[in-house]
Amino acid sequence: MLDMFRSKGLQSAVYGVLIVATVIVFVVQFNPSAGKKSAQLSQSCAATVRGTCIEPRDHTAAYRLLMPFGEQGPDSALAKQMHIPQIALEGLIERQLLDDEAHRIGLTVTDDEINDAIISGFLRVSIPADKPELQADLQPPAYDGKRYFGFWFRDPKTKEFDQKIYARNLGRLGESEMEFRKFEEQEILAAKMRDLVRAPVRVSEEEALASYLTEKSVATFTYVEVRPDFLARYSADPPVTDAEIEAWAKKPENAKILESTLELRKKNPPKDGNIRHILVKVAPTDDAKAHAKALAKITEAWARIQRGEPFAEVAHAISEDSSKDKGGSLETDKTDGFVPAFKAAASKLKNGEMTQTAIESQFGYHLIVRDDSSRVAKDTARELFFKSRAHDAAHDFAGRIEADIKSGKSPDDAVKAELATLKPIPFIKVTPDPTLDHAKKPATAADAGAGADASVTHAATSADAGAAPAKKPETIPTELDPTKDDDRPQALTSNELRRGGDALPKLAPTESGTLLDFAFKSKDGDLVPQPVAMTDGGYYVLQLKSHKLATPDEFAKDRETYMAKMLKARQDQALSLYMKRLLDAARADIHRDVDYMSAWTGDAGPGSEDEEP
Repeated sequence: MLDMFRSKGLQSAVYGVLIVATVIVFVVQFNPSAGKKSAQLSQSCAATVRGTCIEPRDHTAAYRLLMPFGEQGPDSALAKQMHIPQIALEGLIERQLLDDEAHRIGLTVTDDEINDAIISGFLRVSIPADKPELQADLQPPAYDGKRYFGFWFRDPKTKEFDQKIYARNLGRLGESEMEFRKFEEQEILAAKMRDLVRAPVRVSEEEALASYLTEKSVATFTYVEVRPDFLARYSADPPVTDAEIEAWAKKPENAKILESTLELRKKNPPKDGNIRHILVKVAPTDDAKAHAKALAKITEAWARIQRGEPFAEVAHAISEDSSKDKGGSLETDKTDGFVPAFKAAASKLKNGEMTQTAIESQFGYHLIVRDDSSRVAKDTARELFFKSRAHDAAHDFAGRIEADIKSGKSPDDAVKAELATLKPIPFIKVTPDPTLDHAKKPATAADAGAGADASVTHAATSADAGAAPAKKPETIPTELDPTKDDDRPQALTSNELRRGGDALPKLAPTESGTLLDFAFKSKDGDLVPQPVAMTDGGYYVLQLKSHKLATPDEFAKDRETYMAKMLKARQDQALSLYMKRLLDAARADIHRDVDYMSAWTGDAGPGSEDEEP
């Protein structure tokens, strides 16, 4: 079959002339339809494209040409992780559409072109146009849809192409010589169409310079993120009365928000008496440190609820059993079947009431509440009131940090100074489980009770330590410390921000643009004049740490490389858009065999376990 490989004709010259002659036809006469071989009803197809069968052997060949070297078979875990079976099929579908277009405008492939591709060892395989980055992800990578397989076809001693070795190793692809020649013919034809689409794309030096100066100019900020929920947790504000909340809710700007929120919640009202809980797991026999950690977490939940957050939202964020996905709901108002401590506490609650202590059980510590549909309006108003107050507190706190920095403090010292104004929260009191043997349980921070000293300590006795020196007592916390809270404001350094890119996360687009404009017009060390609002309700305090403007001289050094990279990105985009048009036009005529693909991609997801107190 390959005896003719070394002969050449005039086809390459004809191809060059044909490309130029057909560009205008291609652009003006877009019409994604062409004559093709139809799939027979009895024929097995991985997919069909306007009646043309994509045969499983072609899919297998494409899959093996895309596989990382050393991987074998459709059961490869790496192949599934990289989605190679799907990529191979989608590439073949796109190849068929491109080939249809090539035939429509008169493009062809010569025997010499097929021979040259096989002898060179650079074999083509189609990769979806909207995922050009996949080529670099392959190991080894592909270049313009080509990967090197010459070692399959060459004599290991002479390094020359060998017909017998070639024929023997085609078995790796699952294709005969004739079938593989047809495979590469279709790939080369699709590649010509891709070249034709990309050919008109240009990048001027002026465009490249402007893009370079925008992309390569960078800045970094020192920033402090102030979160409303953190401020709400440690707020020293006096208790709020119902009258204050009602007055707030009557203000026109607040009434409108309250009304729209209630409309949504009335569509799925709570069931009276339904039991919800938040569980933080800890075993009765765990050490004091583990119990203190659990108490800190259940205290955080309690504090958040006290500051107006809905029980269900806090449960979803903190609870450690399967009910968290239902907002802590146990889907019952009955206490039968629960462990004794939980049952006793839940039985005492009226609708709308929550335990004011952590309920200890063999599973850990619980907060328990019963739903009350009559309180929806009142609870919603309370929630929105506290959210508004927390938002204002975050703005004020950020403003004080900014003022401290303006007065000469470093961002770190400014944050420390303001955190020192917040008060710790004593751990919530615990209702012990009488069925547990507390004599065998290690002493915990809970044993000190709320309002005790800031810490309790325990250390090994001399008998425990033997001849070794006594260990330094370990401090066991008994309160939530705002200076150690994971959500506390901290002075951090941003990643490099590019003039043409995004600024910081959680910033609105308009704020991002304003911040980047500030970065490249200000001096290092300048402070953004006021706290910047974040999309989640928090605030940034921002100080420009450093910035660097790219220059035309730097561009001159990188000119060729940068322009080539920019051109390729634009060509990839043009091809992706063109391919999308083809796929959209043919969508109703593309059919994938789901059963066939399931053999390549099918797997089972993990199960889940339900828990009940």
